[in-house]
Amino acid sequence: MHSSVLSLAIKTCLITGFSVFSSFVFAADKTSAELVDAVNGTPDLTSREAGKKVKLRNHAKGFCTSGAFIPNPKLQDSLAIPFFKQAEIPITARFSLGGTNPHASDKGAGRFMSLKIDGDKESLNFVTTNSPVFFASNLEEFFNFQTKVKQGAEGKQWLVENQPNAKAFFDFINTLQPSASFANSRYFGVNSFLFSANNGDIKPGRWSFEPVDGVINLSQTQLEALPSDFLKQEMLTRIQQKPAKWDLYIKFAEPSDEINDPTVLWPESRERLLVGQVVIDGRSDSETATMQCDKGIFNPVLLPQGIKPSADPILNARTPAYIESFIRRQ
Repeated sequence: MHSSVLSLAIKTCLITGFSVFSSFVFAADKTSAELVDAVNGTPDLTSREAGKKVKLRNHAKGFCTSGAFIPNPKLQDSLAIPFFKQAEIPITARFSLGGTNPHASDKGAGRFMSLKIDGDKESLNFVTTNSPVFFASNLEEFFNFQTKVKQGAEGKQWLVENQPNAKAFFDFINTLQPSASFANSRYFGVNSFLFSANNGDIKPGRWSFEPVDGVINLSQTQLEALPSDFLKQEMLTRIQQKPAKWDLYIKFAEPSDEINDPTVLWPESRERLLVGQVVIDGRSDSETATMQCDKGIFNPVLLPQGIKPSADPILNARTPAYIESFIRRQ
């Protein structure tokens, strides 16, 4: 690795709280570089170098804004997470679409929300999607999915015939309607984390965000009347008049639930605990952290005391891949 790139990698890892060595080599069938190539569609040296020149990235179309997180005071009755004892914690948020096309149409159904909640001494990041269904249970499936979808109909058919998790994902996406706003969408953390309870127990759970203003979807007629770039302006105009809000929940697993496979949905009957509320109002949009949030990464395993990552291979490959992508964009 070139010394300047290694230096940048070390700096990035210090910022994100991640080991430099695990950023590039980890116990998996696929390396960080291979995963990024699959997502970016850069399978060879020529395409990879071309991608670096245009700073190719996933979730290329998006924007940053800001707000605050207000913890639920009653959370301390059950969970031992000191981070949430603060009254209000600043948020940097990025809303985006999936894919590497910065000019993608907003009329698709995919919506993504990433958050950095930076407390007095610790931070908590989220990487979420509006689909609770994930398409891969391991890195081999993830690599296959990202590679095959770029081959068009033929590749998608291969996935349908050969990867049941991909087929289940496609079946769900076909039923997903485009939301009228980023603010009117649910968001899910498909990966599991381990939460420390006051009684000493470790409780596996997953994050979910429920929009306070409710889920509002667009009809086909409404969608056709909108421009292809309506989401950013709608959101920024909205929060000038009224904050966008979500209630953040942890959905806890029971002993029979699969913890380390993000393709497995847990029953709706599982216990949920209100963690607090996300309030996006643009209060810090003129500050450097917000204006430059596109230049960094959102690290889902940068966690405060009382929360640890599960052994989910998809979760534990995210940050190394994000850092690899970050370095290529420099």
